[in-house]
Amino acid sequence: MQFLHKQPALTMSDALIVTRNESLLAWFKEKGIAAPVLDYANPADVAHKHVYGLIPYWMAAYADIVSEVTMPGLDRHDRDRFNRGLLTVQEMDAAGAELATYRVRKV
Repeated sequence: MQFLHKQPALTMSDALIVTRNESLLAWFKEKGIAAPVLDYANPADVAHKHVYGLIPYWMAAYADIVSEVTMPGLDRHDRDRFNRGLLTVQEMDAAGAELATYRVRKV
């Protein structure tokens, strides 16, 4: 039995990037993810959108879906460089950078 219903494809006009991290912005651009960028967002900004970046769970519940970049191979030194926006796209890819997408709902 299948419980998941196929969702209509989101267009980039339905997308929003929420970050001020230069490394992350460069990675999104390299991967062809183009959408309006906000340093900070509020629930009205993210409502019914595909949000790329890190937002708190309570706000993510307003979005349709949220995608974050995970890097399982990132060591502590490079995590600090990433947090300061100093990691290159190539270094991010070498650390296993990939999108993880979630649907968050308040229960």
